[in-house]
Amino acid sequence: MFRFILTLLIFLSFSAGCASVGPGTLKRDHFDYTAAIGQTSKEQLLRNIVRLRYLDAPVFLRVDSIINQYSLEGTVSLGGTSTDGIAGDARTFGGTGRWADRPTITYAPLSGGTFAQNMLTPIRPVALLALVQAGWSGEFLFRIAVRSVNAIENESAAPSARKAADPRYRELLELWFRLRQKRVLGLRRDGEGADVRFFSYIDRKSAEPAMLRDVERLCEILNLDQGATEFAITYGLIPDEPNEIALLTSSILEIMSELSWRVDVPSAHVSAGRTLSTYRTESVFDRPIFRVRHAEKKPDGAYVAVSERGVWFYIDDADLVSKRTFALLQVLLSLTESGDAARGPVVTIGG
Repeated sequence: MFRFILTLLIFLSFSAGCASVGPGTLKRDHFDYTAAIGQTSKEQLLRNIVRLRYLDAPVFLRVDSIINQYSLEGTVSLGGTSTDGIAGDARTFGGTGRWADRPTITYAPLSGGTFAQNMLTPIRPVALLALVQAGWSGEFLFRIAVRSVNAIENESAAPSARKAADPRYRELLELWFRLRQKRVLGLRRDGEGADVRFFSYIDRKSAEPAMLRDVERLCEILNLDQGATEFAITYGLIPDEPNEIALLTSSILEIMSELSWRVDVPSAHVSAGRTLSTYRTESVFDRPIFRVRHAEKKPDGAYVAVSERGVWFYIDDADLVSKRTFALLQVLLSLTESGDAARGPVVTIGG
């Protein structure tokens, strides 16, 4: 009887182990796959920025789905005979087990209409302003993703149009976002899908002199009516109507191309004609917005690093400005996605 109970306990313990396989792997898989997707996405984006620096076309591979199936199977066998002879009892025990882990990952290249939609379409002004409302730095957004405001031009790092920003562009950003911090300026939308409008909360009769001067200077730079309190925000190079603010935004590919010219490359590569010189134009802004360094060996503790053309390119983990710019680019890239791809990869775990 004792032996029978012992065998039964062994069998039940084995069965319980099988039952816990699914729940036991959920937490591990959730974090592991999330970390892997996040890391490979960063590396893919940086690699494509470096490729653009060398005038190569970017290539994006999207993870559409992840299916991971586990199975744990086992059998336990027991046999025995009992005799009254000298030999006594004879018993046999046996067991077999099998463990299988079968991940299936589906990839899809970004091409055709999807590539045009995600990479070549200018970012909508409403999306940028929504990010400003959500707390992202307006200076970063407008330096990275806006080429001009009412024909007042931002800087350009591209060799074909390399130039510093119009000094009024920096002043415009300082005025705009200083007034936003003081809650003098706000944003609203006229109905679903309509243009975003920007307006002033300021009461000119009771306003502080400094705030009033800022509002007047902002209107002067943008050629707006000093007496108006509401202005339409649209996409374009120049305004079509009076009291309109036209934002000429960039596409993701344009942003990546601009940032690529801020990648530090070996001087030998420039001398050999493999790429052109790095952007060094004197800027009206106090600090560079993005920098990718290079090294012969893989750097320790990099925020993200990739090997390309026999060189390691990386963003230093202590470079907070470049890290913020890179993270913002990832957010902008996700905003351009539409349809099923916008939901991200579907992870299915089977036990």
